[in-house]
Amino acid sequence: MDFIMELNDPIHGFIGLTELESKVINSKPYQRLRRIKQLSGGHFVYPAAEHSRFGHCIGAMFLAGLIGKKLLGPMNLGEKTLQEVRISGLLHDMGHGPFSHVFEESLIERRGWNHEDVTEWIIRESEVGDLLEDNGISKNRIANLVRGRRETKNDSVVSSIVAGQVDADKMDYLIRDSFYCGVNYGLVDIHRLINSLEVSDDLTLEFDIAARGALEAFLVARYEMFLNVYYHKTVRSVEVMLVKLMNAADSVLGLTSFSTPEEFLKLDDMSLISRIRKIDPSESDDAKEAVTMVNMLDSRILYKSVFEKVLHTEDRFVSKILTKRRVRESIQDEIAALAGVPADEVIVDVPTLPSVPYNPHQLNPMEIRIFEMIDGKKVSHNLSEYSNIAEMMKVYLDVIRVYTFDRNRKKVGKAAREVFQEVPDAALIHM
Repeated sequence: MDFIMELNDPIHGFIGLTELESKVINSKPYQRLRRIKQLSGGHFVYPAAEHSRFGHCIGAMFLAGLIGKKLLGPMNLGEKTLQEVRISGLLHDMGHGPFSHVFEESLIERRGWNHEDVTEWIIRESEVGDLLEDNGISKNRIANLVRGRRETKNDSVVSSIVAGQVDADKMDYLIRDSFYCGVNYGLVDIHRLINSLEVSDDLTLEFDIAARGALEAFLVARYEMFLNVYYHKTVRSVEVMLVKLMNAADSVLGLTSFSTPEEFLKLDDMSLISRIRKIDPSESDDAKEAVTMVNMLDSRILYKSVFEKVLHTEDRFVSKILTKRRVRESIQDEIAALAGVPADEVIVDVPTLPSVPYNPHQLNPMEIRIFEMIDGKKVSHNLSEYSNIAEMMKVYLDVIRVYTFDRNRKKVGKAAREVFQEVPDAALIHM
């Protein structure tokens, strides 16, 4: 590929950019990602975690390019496909709203959209799509790759580079977020992983068994980053408050009622907070709550965690039940009544994820494919057959926490323990 310039990235070093990539990065929609924090509430705990989606997407593009070079050549897919893969990595997070996944919670609640839906919409309907088309790249093709869709049989490989199990996105955010948070949880030998990748006869990505240690380190790193950074009790406290802030502000400002990409692209971390500061708190209860949340965050007056339980469940059904809003609200009401406090002063938070990245195209979606050479022939296996770590991690991680104001800590904590501990642990895990 012909690069016309370089960027110096603290994670990957100098990253070359093609003419098209440079144009996309300099476009107004992409420049907006400078104003979207990668870790919405992370800087309240890790002061240097102020990095944005802007740098992460460039890093994902770079790693997508490395993976593409490793895999696409032997498949006789040319430089155009490699450019499509890199552009997909560059644009994969275009649909994130203010404070990244926090806005997504409100958007899903109000409109049933996630950030991937918005990303596809922006690629197809905004000036970014026009820019791609003018430079010989199909915007529909990029939209499908970003979503992991498979238009051809080769796309089971091509789309997995950016939207797969162990993909460019996950590799970049683990090491990037670790760097900016100043923690060692996410340190992964990504180059070992990339160099061990090959394509099976059925067009599935497989890792050489010799890289088993790096794969296990990847799984452990992802688990530790979620438990200790993304799901940190104070980080989640901030994010719970941001969700309340956005839901309240949405009623006043119509944040999720955008109808064009241009309207959506006006939303970023700074513009959202600026608009909320101008709200008259006497206008309505929602206006008052939005302003109250902003003022509390300004002074770092946060909800306090008074109960925590980490569950590892094998059943996705159980995991989904725990995250249902009505289920959480029922538990909140019960705890509040027992503690003798208003129901809106108790929050039950249950973030969840599969400990092994999910692959919906496999019969067993939590398996990672590996291979070994036996008598000169490639033989495929599941990682869990050779790794106790991978086998043990085929579960869903659910972190149940109860939050309240500092003044209620003692009585809400006592009530939460009574509510949750009246059910045996085994019943909670296997209900």
